[in-house]
Amino acid sequence: MFEPLGKMQGDHVTPVDHTYITHDLAPQPGSTGSGGPWVSPYDVLAPADGLITSIEAFPFRPAPSGFTGVIEDYRVVIWHSCTLSTIFIHLGGLAPEVLEQTGEIPSGGRWFASRGSPIEVTAGQIIGKVGLRSIDFSVHDTNVTLPGLLVPEHYAGEPWKVHTVDPFDYLEEPARSRLLEKNPRSVEPLGGKIDYDIEGRLVGSWFLEGTVGYRGVGAAPPFYVSGHLTIAYDYVDPTLLRLSIGAETGIDEGNCAVCEGVYGVRGNGPDPATVAVESGLVKYELLGRFHTGDLHVRTANDERVVLGVMLAQVIDDRTIKVEVVPGVTANEVDEFSDAARLYLR
Repeated sequence: MFEPLGKMQGDHVTPVDHTYITHDLAPQPGSTGSGGPWVSPYDVLAPADGLITSIEAFPFRPAPSGFTGVIEDYRVVIWHSCTLSTIFIHLGGLAPEVLEQTGEIPSGGRWFASRGSPIEVTAGQIIGKVGLRSIDFSVHDTNVTLPGLLVPEHYAGEPWKVHTVDPFDYLEEPARSRLLEKNPRSVEPLGGKIDYDIEGRLVGSWFLEGTVGYRGVGAAPPFYVSGHLTIAYDYVDPTLLRLSIGAETGIDEGNCAVCEGVYGVRGNGPDPATVAVESGLVKYELLGRFHTGDLHVRTANDERVVLGVMLAQVIDDRTIKVEVVPGVTANEVDEFSDAARLYLR
């Protein structure tokens, strides 16, 4: 399956800036036979001519049950021109031709072209292996700055984010059609969307007062996401409202097949793109999300499973006031308490 940009779940409180390319779950043992070292069954190819400029090794994990060794885990950045780059995350191994130039990159280590020379690759060249289940893939074009991330400086810690583009605008055939066949999203932009901010409106991504942007203040990952808040739309079906909350809410998620801090809304409104200062306080009844095939798209729409209420009010063009009240319905709460928080952008 191909999952488009914009997924919100768990530590991805704001819409994620990469797609997911997922393969069959069952790992293959390679030529070693069952019980031997785990070997990823799928190659990752360079999507175009370019230069590998950095490789980061995330902490390696033990191989799945029944296999020996570890699952390697790499993030690889390839620049295809002075303005266009692609990023692969969670490669389960690096090609020998790459390792010849980098040397061993240990778990938790990094390699940068500044320590030697960038690694030249050609379109279709094997650069590594897919991880246990999937890889992350994204395309970034510095000629494009997303208008719906109103303050680009807030994303300085991940500077590629504001230049994230729809990969289907760049892919050629037959790769484009083959991925589109696996893409559950049928609405333009087909590759998904991550930027929803509108000046003076509730919609979009926000940061808790005092945390100063995406990376927060003095917080180490993943804890900085506790200051994130997104009020936007589902990444597969953008007709569905989604509230993604990084702060502790106290909500009992026992009625969710999956929630992970991301909720549907009973009645699917009001549309946050229309909520402004003059709207005053608005209420959103939070609902669990459930499985639709392999995706967590379907939303419960039953009063009995309301998990709580989010109160929200636009204070000015770049400030909102928010409070989550768990375990109540909208008719049980009418105003903010001292627990309300300000979010900025």
